[in-house]
Amino acid sequence: MSKYIFYAPNPTSENRLSEEESFHASRVLRLKSGDQINLLDGQGGRYAALLDQVDSKKTTFTQLSLLEKQAIIPYQIHIYVAPTKQMERMEWMVEKCCEFGIHGIHFFHSRNSERKEIKLNRLEKIAVSALKQSKNLYLPEISPIKPLSTYMDSLVESASTQRLFAHISDPPVENLSKQLIQNKSYHVLIGPEGDFTPTESADLLRANWTPCSLGKSILRTETACIAATMGIHMVHE
Repeated sequence: MSKYIFYAPNPTSENRLSEEESFHASRVLRLKSGDQINLLDGQGGRYAALLDQVDSKKTTFTQLSLLEKQAIIPYQIHIYVAPTKQMERMEWMVEKCCEFGIHGIHFFHSRNSERKEIKLNRLEKIAVSALKQSKNLYLPEISPIKPLSTYMDSLVESASTQRLFAHISDPPVENLSKQLIQNKSYHVLIGPEGDFTPTESADLLRANWTPCSLGKSILRTETACIAATMGIHMVHE
């Protein structure tokens, strides 16, 4: 793989880099016409190409060829999380979940939420950077903040999906790894620092969401997201 890796969502139909990627190629890496690069489309494809015109605002490429098309794994991971007050912790979470491999990171607000706004563009850039750094070829969907009730009502469990929520209780519920049914599309809710309220937990149980434990320790929100993501991957190893 070329050491110069760029994100290009539609390389077969648009032979140019975004303005941000063009600036990076031209001004940061100081690449020249004829230099070999790799392109990731975020949909499982990795391509080789040669730089054509190198400009800080519009860099084009030529001689595109498909190097790899990563197969879609038989399960999906979608994490739903109430963002913390310190956005840096959410940025770190997005980066690490993307490195492990995740299909969607979705934000919600609930009774104990600490934040009602997020910088979606910033998180998307972090996800792209993590995609380029890791060997994962799929860029996850990142969704803006919505009410918890929106996801509770719209996500329907089916033969191909499983809905779970991290639940702190006494006595504790079953661990996530024991609750998982193999090769599903998993939708996992992670509550805010103050956890779900008793009413919210009761509503989730009534709506047939499956409660699960992430271990004996009380985890920070961002740690819980990473633990759930890694836990699901480990079950499928």
